[in-house]
Amino acid sequence: MQSKNKTFVQMMKDNAFYIALGVGLLAILAVVAVYTMGQNGITVSEHELDLNQASDYSAVTTEASTQKKTMEKTADVSAATEKKTNEKTETSEKVEDKTEWNTIAAERTMTENEQSEEITNDASNEKKSVPVISDTGELDFTSEKTIGWPVNGEVILPYSMETTVYYKTLDQYRVNPGILIAAGNGTTVKNAYLGKVTKVTSDNTYGNMVTLYIGNNYSMVYGQLDTIYVKEGDYVKAGESIGTIGNPTDIFKEEGGHLFFQILENDQPVDPMLFIS
Repeated sequence: MQSKNKTFVQMMKDNAFYIALGVGLLAILAVVAVYTMGQNGITVSEHELDLNQASDYSAVTTEASTQKKTMEKTADVSAATEKKTNEKTETSEKVEDKTEWNTIAAERTMTENEQSEEITNDASNEKKSVPVISDTGELDFTSEKTIGWPVNGEVILPYSMETTVYYKTLDQYRVNPGILIAAGNGTTVKNAYLGKVTKVTSDNTYGNMVTLYIGNNYSMVYGQLDTIYVKEGDYVKAGESIGTIGNPTDIFKEEGGHLFFQILENDQPVDPMLFIS
């Protein structure tokens, strides 16, 4: 027994180097194993950390993207609203500008019309105060001139502004600013002197009337007319037709059909018989 133990011990001694080498290798393997397991644990932890960070980053990115889209949508809505507001403002300004322009144009037209009326009135007044030249001759009537009879007939009511004369229909005495020359209904009235028609009027006293300017502030008036052949602005030669005699007005019913004939100097009546030859 002792011999066997001795032999075992001897064998251990003899193989001590290899045993130590084996133990050392085992130790090294153990260390390597431990280190590897540690590294694997660290790697797993780092991988988990990377996954968590990636998840957090994805969440942050998703939230940022959502906020960006929301901001872009809000910006688009604001831009569209601002565009509509600007369009309404521009439309309103255009309407105001157009209204203002129409107002200015209307005022300008009124001013031009007023100026035109003033010019026309001035021209009319000027023609009344100075001789007028026409293509038929000069309107140059004076107190030395004579005129023809506008109709052939009897003077049934004479001119009288200083004393009164009897009006048969009215059965009263009144002044008479012209003469009444008897003439039947439809009788043609001839112009007594070259003149320009300035008025075509009508009233209850003398019926339809035509006034001609004959120069140097003299005018002739024809009344109790029916049909009228001339119009304002016409130049009418002596002997040309003015119109026809109509029915007398109610004031002159008893006097019968006639022509009312009047001469004015500076718009005041004068006796026509002073000029009729």
